[in-house]
Amino acid sequence: MNTKRTAFTLMEMLVVVALLGTLLGISAAGMRVADNMAREARTRATISKLNHFVMQKYADYQYRRVPGNNARERLENLRKLQAAEMPDYWDQIQNYSPKRLLVARQSRTENDFPSAELLYQIVMGMPEADSAFTSMEIADTDGNGLNEFVDGWGTPIYFIRWPFNHNDGFNGAVSKIQNGEDPDPFDPQKVGNWHAVFPLIFSCGPDRARGTILNSDNSNAGSPGSGGTSGDSSDRPEDYYDNITNHNL
Repeated sequence: MNTKRTAFTLMEMLVVVALLGTLLGISAAGMRVADNMAREARTRATISKLNHFVMQKYADYQYRRVPGNNARERLENLRKLQAAEMPDYWDQIQNYSPKRLLVARQSRTENDFPSAELLYQIVMGMPEADSAFTSMEIADTDGNGLNEFVDGWGTPIYFIRWPFNHNDGFNGAVSKIQNGEDPDPFDPQKVGNWHAVFPLIFSCGPDRARGTILNSDNSNAGSPGSGGTSGDSSDRPEDYYDNITNHNL
């Protein structure tokens, strides 16, 4: 004689719970992937805008008149001017640097992000930059009163004016636009015997690990013609792989 069941068995309920858990896990993973893709797209858009302003300012130095008795002196003075007007750490700021950089240096603290804060000051000192960025792209992450541009994960976007000897630890230069065969655009007479080095603007990516070999002052150790090498870093070379830079947009 057949009896009519009025409830699920324990085994059936466990199977349903397991299936629901699997579906929820798949959905959550998909949402995380989609969220990271959206954050990455937002970061690339921010870095693209930063690259526009920074490269515009950088290219203008080809037409700047600087003092010097010969081509080498003029080149050295031009590089000093670049460092003072586009510093990537505080000690490069000189008395002839733009006023907003001098004011920012007075507000600096020990617990800050020098190159990120200086990138903000450099870019925001340019015409039309103020209206180019939204509130989501700007934050004071260390609370010292100095803003930084931030990526999609809320991490400061860093800056190296001369990414000399900058590499990814595995495959050499991370740049697609920086070529050791290209001549220095600021040295047409080749008195410095150096190649083109373009500013690097980069986000740490979703892992928020910098992965970029910098000195303790957040600057690159070398400079054009110095023969220096990159400084030590506690970050692992593999952390490069998710970095987002203006060189690889």
